Amino acid sequence: MSGPPTGRSRTERGFGKPLALIIAVALILIGLLFYRDAAKRLVRESLMQSVTSTHYEILCPVGALTQAAMTDFATGREPLFTALDKKLGDAGSNSELRVILDPAFPTPAFDSRIPLPYAVTGTTIRARLAGANPQLPAAADAEALLTVAWGKHGNPQIARWVALWLVGDWHGSEVGMAAAEVEQRLGHKNVATLLENPASEIASPDDQALLGAAWISQIAEFGGAPAVRKIYAAKMNRPNVAAMTQALGTTQIELDRKWQLWMYSYLAGMPAAAHGSEMQMRMPMGQ
Repeated sequence: MSGPPTGRSRTERGFGKPLALIIAVALILIGLLFYRDAAKRLVRESLMQSVTSTHYEILCPVGALTQAAMTDFATGREPLFTALDKKLGDAGSNSELRVILDPAFPTPAFDSRIPLPYAVTGTTIRARLAGANPQLPAAADAEALLTVAWGKHGNPQIARWVALWLVGDWHGSEVGMAAAEVEQRLGHKNVATLLENPASEIASPDDQALLGAAWISQIAEFGGAPAVRKIYAAKMNRPNVAAMTQALGTTQIELDRKWQLWMYSYLAGMPAAAHGSEMQMRMPMGQ
C-alpha cells in the first residue's frame, strides 16, 4: 500500500482549480475585448424592427423607417433577386437575404483607397441608412447570392468584381461599353496592371472596379460561368496573375491576348474610338 499523499501533492491539487478558473476568466475577458464591437452590434440588431418578403428580411432601428417604407424596399428588390438568381441557375431560389439598414453603420474600407457603403457577410448585408429612402447597390445582393451559389470567395476584391459582372450594369451602361470609355481615356491596361494596380496606372478605384468587372465579363464570355467560378474561389491575399493563371490553367500571355481581343471589340464599335487607344491595343508578339 502506498503511503499518505505528501504536502506538495495536496498543494498542487489545491492550486489546480483556482488556476483553471483564473485562466478561464482571463480568456473570457480577452474574448470580450476583441469581440466587444461584435457583441454590441448583436445586441443593437436584436432590438431592431423588421419586415420580410419572399427573399428578404429587412431590419433597421425602431423609428428610423416606417414599416411601409421597409416593406416597399423589400418588395422592390424582389425583381433584382430573381434576375440575379436566374444567372446563377436559380441556386438561391429558396434562400433569404438579410439586409440591415443602420444610420450608425460605419462605412467599411474595401481597401486602402475606396470605402463601400455596405458590407456582406454570407447572406447578411449591412449598409448605412441615410434618409427616408434606403439606397443599396445591386452588387451587394449579387455578392450575397454568390455566397449561396458558389460558397465563400477566395478574395474580397475579386468577389466584388464578380458581383459587378453578375449585375452587368455600371450606372446605367453595359459594363463592356462603360469599360471601353475608360480604356479610351487611360489606354489599355494589361491583366497584371489591372490585378496588382499600381496607383500611378489606375488612380481611380471606380475605374479599377469597372475594368475588373469587364475583365470578369471577358472570362465569362470565353470560358463561361465555370471559369468565373474558378477565379471566384481562388484563394489569395491579393489578386495576382500567378493565381489567375493557375486557377484557369492558362498562361499570362493568353490572359492578356483574350483581354485585348475582348476590349478591342468594344472599342471598334464605339463611334468616337480614339486612334491612340486602337494603337495601344496591338497584340503581343508571337500570337
